[in-house]
Amino acid sequence: LDLIDELRGDHAGLLAFRRRGVLLCPLTSDYAFLRQALDGLSPESAPRGETDLADAVRKALEALEGMAEDHNAILLISDGEQLTGDAAEAAREAGRRGIPIFTVGIGDPAGATIPGEKAGDLFRFQGQAVQTRLIDETLEVIARASGGSYIPLATAGTAHTTLGAIYRRHLRNITAKERQETLENQYVERYNLFLLPAIVALLAAAGL
Repeated sequence: LDLIDELRGDHAGLLAFRRRGVLLCPLTSDYAFLRQALDGLSPESAPRGETDLADAVRKALEALEGMAEDHNAILLISDGEQLTGDAAEAAREAGRRGIPIFTVGIGDPAGATIPGEKAGDLFRFQGQAVQTRLIDETLEVIARASGGSYIPLATAGTAHTTLGAIYRRHLRNITAKERQETLENQYVERYNLFLLPAIVALLAAAGL
């Protein structure tokens, strides 16, 4: 939500992923619609299965089809656990298209349990609490292969690591370049403001 507050006219979409990516909101500047899609987001928004970051990246690239190739970016929020697929190759594909991926690492490098649906409960598989951990290396590889940056969100909630702050520091540079390249000098003719007084002065000088 704090990221949406920073967009200010830029288009954004929302894609959820687990076994495969699902586009929940296509690129839009209708932030009310984007917030509505975000409010409906849950773990069930994407099919169950082993995490495939490569499919998430490729689905994001598909969402950018038809857009101008310059000044686009993907913001990938993940713990970096890639259980299937080749995210590095998908990232290189994004790099070839000039679309950097800014990976945001969320989680604990030492490992942590996942909260369950009920308060105080844990997510379990075959009766055992599932452990997940932040894998920086995967996210760094994806960012580097695409020409983006890796931003660990280890201190989430601080003023410098909210998604809005990340957007200001990294993604806004892309849109700033776009705006700069569309600027052009437009000269406005204002000679008519001085033409009539000049003619009057010329006639007065001739009469004298």
